[in-house]
Amino acid sequence: MFFRMILFSAWLASHSLQAQLTLSGQIEGAKAGASVSVNVPYDCYYYPQNSVPVLFDAKGHFSTRLTLTKAQIIFLDYAGKRLYLYAEPGRSVSLTAHVQSWPGTVRFSGELGAENAFRQRLGLTMNQLGKPTWNDSLSDPQLILRALQTQQQTGLSLLKQQPKKGSLAFQQMTQADITYFAVSKLWDLIWQNGVWTQKNKSVYDRNAWQQTLITAYQRVDLSNPLALSSYAYQQIITYYPRYLQHQASTKDEFVPIAERVFGKPFAQINQEMKQKGERYWVYSALQYGLQGRALERALASFLINGIEQGDLAYQLEAYTNFKQRFPQSPYLPDVQQYMKPYLASIDPAANPQADIQLLANSARFVNLDSLLATHRGRVVYVDIWGSWCGPCRQEFTYNRALKKRFKNKPVDFVYVAVEHGAQPEKRWREAIHFYGLTGQHVLAGSNLEAYLRSLYPEQDNLRFPSYILVDALGRITTVEANRPSQKEALYHQIESLL
Repeated sequence: MFFRMILFSAWLASHSLQAQLTLSGQIEGAKAGASVSVNVPYDCYYYPQNSVPVLFDAKGHFSTRLTLTKAQIIFLDYAGKRLYLYAEPGRSVSLTAHVQSWPGTVRFSGELGAENAFRQRLGLTMNQLGKPTWNDSLSDPQLILRALQTQQQTGLSLLKQQPKKGSLAFQQMTQADITYFAVSKLWDLIWQNGVWTQKNKSVYDRNAWQQTLITAYQRVDLSNPLALSSYAYQQIITYYPRYLQHQASTKDEFVPIAERVFGKPFAQINQEMKQKGERYWVYSALQYGLQGRALERALASFLINGIEQGDLAYQLEAYTNFKQRFPQSPYLPDVQQYMKPYLASIDPAANPQADIQLLANSARFVNLDSLLATHRGRVVYVDIWGSWCGPCRQEFTYNRALKKRFKNKPVDFVYVAVEHGAQPEKRWREAIHFYGLTGQHVLAGSNLEAYLRSLYPEQDNLRFPSYILVDALGRITTVEANRPSQKEALYHQIESLL
C-alpha cells in the first residue's frame, strides 16, 4: 500500500498541469449525502481503487472536476448502473435524470452535451448499439453477430448524417466504437454466459462461440491507429491473447498457434512459460498480432495495467524490452511514472521496510499452531492469498486503514501465500514489497497448504482470498472472517476478541 500511495501521488503530480473536465448534474430524488461514483480509466481497464465518490446535495446536484490528458470514455456509476460518458480535457458535460427512471431518461447538456446525446441515441452510453434483437443465452452466436453487424451499419450511417460533427477526436472515437462494437460485445456475452466454464448458461457450446469470435476478428483491423482511443477497440485488443488461445480446443491444436506466436519449437516455449508465466504469453501475443502505433500503445497499456492491478509477473522484462524497442515513444513518460514505485519496491535495500518479516524455512510450518506460536496473547488476523489472485491484491489497498485502526493494540497480521506459478518466491517477495504489506509472511509449503484446505471441508477448494481470526489463546474463532474492504464489519469482529 505504501508504494501504491507513491504511485497515486506521482500520477497526480505528473498530470497536475493538464486540462480538467467539469462533470456535473442532477438526479432528482437522490438522497443528500448519497453519491455517484466517477472513474477515469486507462484504456478500457476499470480499477475500483481509482473510483471517486461525488456527493449529492439536498436537491440531488453533484459536481466535480477531472484531470484528463486526452479524449476518452469515463465511467459514472449510480444505483447499480453505469454510464459510459464521452469526455475531453478542458470541456464540460452535465446530465439530468430522475432517480425512479435512472438511467433511462438521462438528458445531456454542457459543451459535450450534444456528443453524449448522440452516443446515447446510438446506445453507446450504456455500452449498447441499438436495441438488442437477440437473447443473450438462447440465440445462436452467429445470429447475434449478424444482428450486431447490421446495427454497426446503421450506427455508421447515423454518424455520417449527424449535423453537428463535434471534434475530430469525437468523430474518430465514435466511428471506431461502432466499427469494433460487435467483437467487443461478443466478449461481453462470452463472459456473461460463462462460455469457457463448466457452467455455460448459453444453449450453444464453446465451439459455436469460438467460431463466431474467429469470424468477427477476421473482419477488423487490429492495428488501426485511428481507433486507439476507442473503448470497444481497446477491449478487443486486451482480449486478443485470449482469442488466440481460444482458437484451440486441445493442446495439440494450440501447439502450432504458439509456435507461430513465438517463432520457436513448442518444447522451448513450454520451458520459457514455466519460467516467465502467463503474462509472457500475453506480451508475446500482442507483439505477434499488432504493429505500428497500435502495438506501441498496447504494450504501454500492458505495463500500466500490470502496475494498477499489481500483476507483476514479467513486468520488469517487458519494461526493459519496451524501452529498448520504443525509446522515443510518447507513452514512455507515463509508463516510467507508473514504474517508479515498482522499481523502488524490488530494491528493498534502497527502501528498507522494517515492519515486513519474511519467515525463513517455510516448510517447517505445517499448521496454524506451529505458525502462530509466537503470537500467543495477541489477536491474529491471517490473510491467505497469492500474488496471482486479483481479488487478493485488490484487498491489499484497504490494509492501510485496517492497520491504522489497530495501531498500538494487541493485534498481529500474518500473511500466508500459496504460489504455484513461475518463480513463486520471486513473485511472493515482489508483491509483499510492492504493496508494503507490514506483518509476518510465510510462503506455504505443501503440508501447510493441505492443512489450510482442510479447514474448509464444505468448499470444493480453498478460496482466495480467505481470512482467519485467531484469539489471544491461539484458538481459531472463524475461518470466514470479513475482508479488509468490509471495514467496520471486520473491525467489529477483531474488537470483539480484544
